[in-house]
Amino acid sequence: MQHPISRLFLGGLTASALSVAGLAVPAYAADGPTLTAGVVANVAAAPGGRFDATLSVTNTGAEPVDGLTVTIDTDWGFENLEQYANCDYTGGQAQACTFDQTIAPGASYRVVLPYRARADTYAPSTLYGVYHWLPAAGHQASGTPGTGSTLRLAAGDRLGTSEDGDWQHIGVAVTGEQGSDLVAIGGTVTGTLGTVVEAEVGVRNDGPATLNMTRSGTSPGFVDVTIPAGTSVVSAPGCYQVLSAPTHYGCQSPDLFKVGETATFKITLRLDQLGDVTVPIEVNPTCQCDRWTKDRDKSNDKASLVVTTTAAVPDVTAPVIRDSGLVANQPVRAVHPFYATVTDNVAVTRLEVTSTSLVGPYGNCGKSTAQPDKWVCKIVLTQGFDNELDSTITVKAYDAAGNVSDPVVVPVHVDNKRPSYSLSPAAKSSLRSGPVTITLPDMSADVTSVKVTDGLGGPLLTTLTAAPWSYAWNATDSATPPCFQAADPAGNLMTHCTDYIVDDENPVIDQVLFDGSYSSNRLDEGTGWVGARSYVRAEVTDESPITRTEWWVNGSLVSTSFPTFEWDAQAITAPTATVELRIWDAAGNPSSKSFPVNIDKAAPAATVTPAQNTLVRGTTFVTTIKATDRNGIAYTALEAPDNVGPLTSARVRTGRDGARTVTWVMIDKLGNYAYLKRTVIVDNTAPAVAFKSAPANKAKLRKTVTVKATATDRNGIAKVQLLVNGKVVATDTRSAYTFTLNPKKYGKTFTVQLRAYDRAGNLKVTTKRTYRR
Repeated sequence: MQHPISRLFLGGLTASALSVAGLAVPAYAADGPTLTAGVVANVAAAPGGRFDATLSVTNTGAEPVDGLTVTIDTDWGFENLEQYANCDYTGGQAQACTFDQTIAPGASYRVVLPYRARADTYAPSTLYGVYHWLPAAGHQASGTPGTGSTLRLAAGDRLGTSEDGDWQHIGVAVTGEQGSDLVAIGGTVTGTLGTVVEAEVGVRNDGPATLNMTRSGTSPGFVDVTIPAGTSVVSAPGCYQVLSAPTHYGCQSPDLFKVGETATFKITLRLDQLGDVTVPIEVNPTCQCDRWTKDRDKSNDKASLVVTTTAAVPDVTAPVIRDSGLVANQPVRAVHPFYATVTDNVAVTRLEVTSTSLVGPYGNCGKSTAQPDKWVCKIVLTQGFDNELDSTITVKAYDAAGNVSDPVVVPVHVDNKRPSYSLSPAAKSSLRSGPVTITLPDMSADVTSVKVTDGLGGPLLTTLTAAPWSYAWNATDSATPPCFQAADPAGNLMTHCTDYIVDDENPVIDQVLFDGSYSSNRLDEGTGWVGARSYVRAEVTDESPITRTEWWVNGSLVSTSFPTFEWDAQAITAPTATVELRIWDAAGNPSSKSFPVNIDKAAPAATVTPAQNTLVRGTTFVTTIKATDRNGIAYTALEAPDNVGPLTSARVRTGRDGARTVTWVMIDKLGNYAYLKRTVIVDNTAPAVAFKSAPANKAKLRKTVTVKATATDRNGIAKVQLLVNGKVVATDTRSAYTFTLNPKKYGKTFTVQLRAYDRAGNLKVTTKRTYRR
């Protein structure tokens, strides 16, 4: 678990005690005796003042504990006042104490460890101690035993219960005011041009407090050294170049920086330029980083490093390139490293490398730290890729006095073209187990060797050095397919891995499905259905890809596609057919499955309303479809005059008088479909109706009279009605349309009208005639 000391104490940290992340938490088995420590104890002391760490332990297990050990991890500020014979010490600080006492179940004991806060402790700050109780049998002694008396456990009430089980923590608040003053140390060096000198710089802790940052690992005294212009660093043990400021080097004091200690650093410089240069040496300069910033006197945080370079005897001797490191006409890659040997009576300061294949100095060289006369160079010979050309490399050497060597000119052949070749069998091929001869056809002519490895990055199996480029491999299911790496004289490489699949198992036909747009069902169990035109799909499990497929229906080959084929069963008259699927994988392993399939080629049946030639009127009418099929209806929709769907009922605009056709489509779940058309007659024109024979308007009637009507309509008259005073008194559906009017049934004055209905339901009413009696 994460140790809870951070939760307990981090709130009290100061500049001298930055972290407790380093406090060790040893791991012990959880099945031993149960020990419980006391609660956190917080005490206070001034620098040099005494304090006690009172510890408590209780055996909360069911068995007695024969012997106890408490391990101790304390900060530097804990100064032990006693050196007990049963405790181990390193550098005067207690590491552990062992007690040869038996602790009964439920028993509690205490022990007091006397300390003093060291006189040079930073204040205010907080010191920390961590104490871990465990059976003595699980402890291994370290350090040196003390020479004093024996420390004993004393019976006593438990001091609370630690939240961390058998761990107890002590926090010491160091009171008062006691800081530290870090002083920068500079230096002065002198030498002649081209020589190497040693500059010593550093930092001193003038106290009065020791700085202890061992817990955080942060150096309390960071020394920033500016490298003088006109010099170059040869070595700087214990220091490093600052990446964000390459002309600066950083050096760090010890994490525990005691009062009066000085940390010095030796930086070896080569003097490359005449004159005097003064640069700053600064301790803990301001930065966006974790540094100690509580220095008591910042006025001495800076010092100077003075470098004086004088002229020696005038240097008129040019450097000599003893060996350019290049071989004439050698094949080289586009980026070519080489090692030049150059001498000079003083020192070579620079090597210049150029090439005819590119404009500009595309080479750089650096001096070898291991061999003074060696230079490590790298030159870029082409900006292209996968090409070849001839080039000339020129090397010149310069010393500090400006003398230049005779140029060394070396012709080379730039080969930036990687080898090319193929694999046979091709990569990722599926193979049966057994011996396989792998050949590498189309090999580049300049290949000198081919390494064969057990997979990419695996052990080297063999190296091929000449044609025929081939390798005998024993293919097994557990073998790693080999990889080949071809190399040419320039060192260009090309790697191909075979990634073969060794497959001796037949494919498994998991299932064969009718794969329709509206439904699917399994066919290979012998109870499935297909339609007149269907997609049949196979699901297959195999380590290798399927490379050959045959679909057979009633003994005839109908398709070679995989995994799906389109089956046209319209020519099959029987209600069933036998389907067989035969497949072969890339390794040649076969598999097959045969099964009967039910065939439904019939389109759904349906009824549509309105019926054919139905008369409709108004601006719209409703049409419906009711479809049925033995395998279920998947879809119905109105196709014309409007394309609407899916649905089973639709309202359609009537349009002009005359014929209006609606078209429905219906599809069953197997994809069989049919179109069903119905034509209605739109009639929104009222019939014509008139009195054919009847008493004249305003006539006086004394007896029963006959009234006859004429009515016509393009789609036929359904009925004509006689209305007296607006009420129907008689209806005639025959074309003679004759009515008897008895005036005695009505008042002295009454009105008569005729009303005709056509077969579509349109009506027309004549004007009124008024009669008296």
